[in-house]
Amino acid sequence: MTAPAVAAPKEAGVFRPVVVLFLLLAGVFSFSAYFVLSAYAPDLKGGDDGGAHALSRSAVGFAGIIELLQAENVPVLINRDGPAKRDPNWSLLVLTPEESTKPSDLFDFTTASGPTLVVLPKWETVPDQLNSAWVRKAGLISPAALKALLVGRVTTTISRRAGVAPAQLTTAEDSSRPPIPTGPIDRLQTLTGEGMTTVLADQTGAAVLVRTGDSRLYILSDPDLLNTQGLNDLATASAGDGLLLATRKGAGPVAFDVSLDGLKHSPSALKIAFEPPFLGATLCLVGAAFLMALHAASRFGAPERTARALALGKSALADNSAGLIRMAKREPHMAGGYLELNRNAVAKALGATRLSGAELDAYVDRLGERTGAGRFSALAEQMSAVKDRDSLTRFAQRLYQWRLEMTRERR
Repeated sequence: MTAPAVAAPKEAGVFRPVVVLFLLLAGVFSFSAYFVLSAYAPDLKGGDDGGAHALSRSAVGFAGIIELLQAENVPVLINRDGPAKRDPNWSLLVLTPEESTKPSDLFDFTTASGPTLVVLPKWETVPDQLNSAWVRKAGLISPAALKALLVGRVTTTISRRAGVAPAQLTTAEDSSRPPIPTGPIDRLQTLTGEGMTTVLADQTGAAVLVRTGDSRLYILSDPDLLNTQGLNDLATASAGDGLLLATRKGAGPVAFDVSLDGLKHSPSALKIAFEPPFLGATLCLVGAAFLMALHAASRFGAPERTARALALGKSALADNSAGLIRMAKREPHMAGGYLELNRNAVAKALGATRLSGAELDAYVDRLGERTGAGRFSALAEQMSAVKDRDSLTRFAQRLYQWRLEMTRERR
């Protein structure tokens, strides 16, 4: 007794389909996120590099005054787009130029509508060895450099008081107001010039905050009234906060510009693809890629191999011969050969190879009647009815069935 055949276990894939799907989605997301972040990477810089601008938390930076204004519910924003993006709804634009800023770049802002406050630089700094976001004082910027910064707009003279001492700021346009005290300020910087109106002056009468003739441009001589080291003292913080609020016009946001400090938004062809009006085209490309991937995923199994133009072997010879017979429409003429092939196969299986012709036909007929398979001569008479491919197929099926019954072969 033979044991039943055991089916071979089906080979499992390396990964489950769900795992492959999640890997594919993770790859698509990572690839897309890489391109988006690459496009906007310059705009995402924190800017806390120790410079004298609104994103810096160093001693000369102005991030502290922004937090103070926000604590008072004053809207504040950072401008990285330069003068082209100035909004007339801004109540004040604060510019913090560097020593190397070109006067023409500075004046592009000051010609726009709305009040503008220019905070002159004061300190030469070097990076702190312990913290890259901090700086150390290396000296004072020369008055000639500050004068060159404003050349072409106003003619100024920069002065500095010796030592570290508090200041008493008075309102030049309204002497009835009490002085505004400040904390200790190192070498208070003041300015004088033609065509300027003093808004705030120290106790000696030297101007600290001036307004130009068009009344839209304000110049603050000393940045220590607004930067982090100045806000370290409560009196100085109060004076700087009041100074900003007094120069505002309306209830709009106070904008701090950082484009003059090298943090301007940089144009990029890749970034344009993610912004209108090209965003629609980008989404269409993403959708087309998704449909192509969906179409590729719906295909089952491995791709078919490309067949040879000229096949080799016995199978190729048989296929070519069958193709020629089919093209010549000679299939019905093959019935005689197939009849003789099956008769000889039956004779060989029954051991009657010595018989031939009519003797073999008579012997096969007698044996067919005895086994119930039918007479061979009756099948031979049906060959004359074969006229086309369909009748040939039916004739071949009956002949093959007779052969199986005569020889007791398995299908």
